[in-house]
Amino acid sequence: MNKIILGTLLIFMTVIFSACGANKVDLVKANIAEVRYNVFSGENDEYTATFMSGERENPYIVNGIKEDVIEFGMLTIKYKSNDMPIVAQYNIKVDEQEFKGNLEYNKYDGTLMVDIGKIVSDNAVIELTVITDNGESKCTISPKTENLEITWASALEIAVEEFGDDVNEFISKGNFNGEVYIKIITDLNSSFDDYYWYVSIVGSNGNSMGVIIDPHSGEVIAKN
Repeated sequence: MNKIILGTLLIFMTVIFSACGANKVDLVKANIAEVRYNVFSGENDEYTATFMSGERENPYIVNGIKEDVIEFGMLTIKYKSNDMPIVAQYNIKVDEQEFKGNLEYNKYDGTLMVDIGKIVSDNAVIELTVITDNGESKCTISPKTENLEITWASALEIAVEEFGDDVNEFISKGNFNGEVYIKIITDLNSSFDDYYWYVSIVGSNGNSMGVIIDPHSGEVIAKN
């Protein structure tokens, strides 16, 4: 075959495959049901507190059908002993903005929680006050993920590449039949030292897949 023709064909095929890859990422990105931008944590003698913010669908239902997304800022408080209040109020100061109200008891994991409905900056200063019948307790919640080398967008691209042709299961006639979750995860019972990206796809057919990605090296360390 003529070298010029062969070279032209190779360039053409490279462009086609690159376009397909970019298309796939764009399809997946357009169906994000939740993305977590940052995580904060802190503790005192009574409890550990975590805060994370990002965007997620509303209503939040893991069913493979992506809805419109809204901002969230979720505070979760886990008491260190069984002697914890069921009814409590909170006051959160994020930089110069203040939020206050009632905490909700989560019967599934025994935590107190509230969503302030706001994305905060990666290096925000968060001061928490919890008010109960026994008085007030304060806690500084510090940023934990402001120096991640791998962004959520890069984690998504890494995941799509790792999934490979398996992603095609969720694509039909140019449409993506599923929703995507991009989470920063850790063990709530740990010392909050290790965080990872977890990217998962949930299809409208009930099938799902996910990968855990090192947020510094970009290495895929687990896949299901």
